[in-house]
Amino acid sequence: MIKYILMRMLWAVIVLIGILTTTFIFLKLQPITVPNDLNQKAVWLLKQENLGYMTSIVIEKANEPEQADAVARAEHDPKAYTVYQDRERTVLYVYRSVPILVQYFRWVNNVVFHFDWGTSVSMKINQPVTEILNSGISYSFKINIFVMILEIPLGLALGIFSAIKKDTIFDNISQILIMVFISLPSFVVISLLMKWLGSDLGWVPFMWPSGDSTASTQARGYIIPVLSMTIGSIAGLARAVRAELAEGLTSDYVLLARTKGLTKRQAIFRHALRNSLLPIIPGLLFSFVGLISGSAIIEMIYGIPGAGSLMLQALQRQDYNVIMYDTAFYGFIGLVCGIFMDISYGFIDPRIKMGASNG
Repeated sequence: MIKYILMRMLWAVIVLIGILTTTFIFLKLQPITVPNDLNQKAVWLLKQENLGYMTSIVIEKANEPEQADAVARAEHDPKAYTVYQDRERTVLYVYRSVPILVQYFRWVNNVVFHFDWGTSVSMKINQPVTEILNSGISYSFKINIFVMILEIPLGLALGIFSAIKKDTIFDNISQILIMVFISLPSFVVISLLMKWLGSDLGWVPFMWPSGDSTASTQARGYIIPVLSMTIGSIAGLARAVRAELAEGLTSDYVLLARTKGLTKRQAIFRHALRNSLLPIIPGLLFSFVGLISGSAIIEMIYGIPGAGSLMLQALQRQDYNVIMYDTAFYGFIGLVCGIFMDISYGFIDPRIKMGASNG
């Protein structure tokens, strides 16, 4: 078991390195976006040189034709980034990117040994991307943890009760509601909640409250995004539980348990439910990844400065360093949840031996 976990962790690291390497190369092949403000541009270019991603030369503008030609060529070179460092515009700094492979190894060195993921070029210019995203990641985690806290007990309870009461009025009504809530896109649900709870009734903030709001206002700000994500999650989990448990209740081992004297409740909870939850519970761990990645639209609509909305903004504004750090976050969460999902099978059913040989 320990050997299997170590191997899974090793492969997770390899996969994450592959994801980040591929993303880095493709982003570096794109045109570089630099700040528009001249002062911010100068600071950003100097930062790139200090990180080892660019080299610079200095051209002192004078009356010599050679220097004038060098300035003209540099200013019209699409692969060069120029900035004047004095008000008289007599000293021109010319920056050029080093080869992508050299940039990659220097980027790895900066990330591994200094945890320096670079700075933003458009969202919050020249601010480290770790500072931008760390607060956003905390918002995304809190929202999705609240969703999981509501989804698991309510979804399990609804699915179990629907399976036990299969083909009754309660089951038929619940299945109709489940299909409706599964079919409704999350952005439609949050739009309805914003209008109903936020605008019409005024019970909760219509948009995500600002940082200087009161503690109660900030707490109520979680209600709309959590509800909009929980409704569909509960419906999906309830449908899966009902399908698995309804099939389990008609299995031979449940009928055998009843013939041996077990009550219906004992046969359900000791045998049918345990076997039915085997393929469902590990999936709950991985559903956390789906919630985080799927919350980007919710965060964008409600104005939440979470990791998902920041990722969308970074894609729109071509802020590549933010994209890299956000990709690392999503990749790490997905791989860790995948490892826990595999391990959980052995805890749920001791008959499953993870990493055991076929012989």
